[in-house]
Parts: sequence; C-alpha cells; structure tokens
Amino acid sequence: MTHDPYRDLVRAPEELAFDARRTALLIVGMQKLWAHPDGWMGRLARDQGRPGHLAERFACVADAIAHAGRLLDGCRRAGIEPLHVRTAFRTRDVRDGGRQMFDRLDTTPLTAFDYAFVETLTPIGDELVIDCTSVSAFNSTPIDQILRNLGRDRLWICGVSTEGSVELTLRDAADRGYATTLATDACASSSRAAHDDAVRRLTGGGIRGEDVDRLLAIVEGGGGR
Repeated sequence: MTHDPYRDLVRAPEELAFDARRTALLIVGMQKLWAHPDGWMGRLARDQGRPGHLAERFACVADAIAHAGRLLDGCRRAGIEPLHVRTAFRTRDVRDGGRQMFDRLDTTPLTAFDYAFVETLTPIGDELVIDCTSVSAFNSTPIDQILRNLGRDRLWICGVSTEGSVELTLRDAADRGYATTLATDACASSSRAAHDDAVRRLTGGGIRGEDVDRLLAIVEGGGGR
C-alpha cells in the first residue's frame, strides 16, 4: 500500500484481543460460478473459443481454496462462526441483481451447478448461507443485522475476487465499525498481480492483513488480533 502521510499524524486503530465468540469468518464467492473451471466463468471463456484465457485465475483460486479450507476447519473447531456468501439470483435473467456482470447469458447461461459451493468449502450443519445479488454482501443482504444478532463484531474475510466482492465487502464492513482482517492467502483474483495489488491497497490503516498460518496461530494460541 502506498504510504499516506495522514497516517503519520494519527494513531493506528486499537488492536483488539482475540475472542472467538465475537469473531466471524466471511467466505465470499467460493462457489462454482466464480471458483471452478467448469463454472460460468470457465464456460464463458470456452464458449468464446479461449479455453485457457482464465488459467491463471483458476490456479490462483485453487491455492486460495486450499488455504481457506484450512482456515474454515480451524474456525469451526474454535467456535468462530462461518458465514458463506454466494452470488444467487431469484430470476433466470438475473434482473433482480447485477445484470451488467452477466452480459453473455444468451450464449452462456447460468445453471444450478454455478450456485453450488466448491466441495471443500461447502457449509455443514446449520452454518449460515447469505445469498447476494450485489458485489458487496452489505449492499443486498441482511448480513449486517445477522452479524449484530450473533454478537460478532470482528470479521475475518476471504474469497474471490480479491479486488471485487472481497474488497467491497471488506470496506463496507470496516465502514460499519467492524474490526476487519483480510486472510491474504485465502483470496484470489484473475491474476496474481491483481490480487497482490488489492492486498497492498486494502491492508494498512483500519484493515489488517494476515495469512492463514498467522490466523490459525491466533486461534490456537487464543490471543492476538
């Protein structure tokens, strides 16, 4: 992140002690639509005769899924509430949501396969699933009220894409007063450069960035952020 001279004049936000009962893990967009080569994005590339166009994306996503799976397992053991945020529309032509994101539905339609979560990040039991029709989960869902009902004011966020749904959800959460942490290696973009750029822009100031190893160490040690 480029240094902001303003930060030389103000104190850094207070670092809060870790409390699993007040922490939630938001997993954003880890569904086949965005995170599987046979999902809508992968089919879109193939239907346009460019089957390898998103190869870097899906390689990055595979790494992020592996890290996110480890983080999810650790959070489940520790009592950190997982919330699974997925893109899901009520209409076949997605007129109830971001139609501009899906301008090729006439040639590459959405299917039930797209709405499914990737296998290793599938919700279990009564874990909460938040259906979203916007880029930020805070724009088109009751997630803010749900988190407050749960008493969760500290959020760890991961998913896809880093500079898209993850970034906007993270920024909206911080703007609402949540203590926010980006799980830096459990996110992915269509290129590693785009991911790295987003991480640099996002972390610092009021938003923290930690890799999954560090977050799991916090969970196991019961301390830190």
